[in-house]
Amino acid sequence: MTALPGKFSALEPLASWALKTETERNRNRLASTQSEIIAFTRAVLPLASDITAYLDALSPEEQAQEENERLMCLLLALAEVAPSVEAYQNPAVVDGYDSFRFRAQEDFKLRPKL
Repeated sequence: MTALPGKFSALEPLASWALKTETERNRNRLASTQSEIIAFTRAVLPLASDITAYLDALSPEEQAQEENERLMCLLLALAEVAPSVEAYQNPAVVDGYDSFRFRAQEDFKLRPKL
């Protein structure tokens, strides 16, 4: 089995960024170098519209398939690292609070399911 849908197999080397929770994605961003974050962004951002269109065309049952969930998690990882690339040029929030103090409520009842 592949980690991502065939159309996006070029992103397979980045599948480790496809983490299911906000907490995991935040920790991954902070553990990554800025160079790694930029490389990830340069690989995924040009395909973001294609990924979104692909996922939008799927039925809810198809969206729930493991490889499609991973693809969605790659988009969520892109959103997680965007401030690092666009604003801070640093994995951490510059002159901000320690993001380890923030605890996402991963079990919030209205949280979208992945």
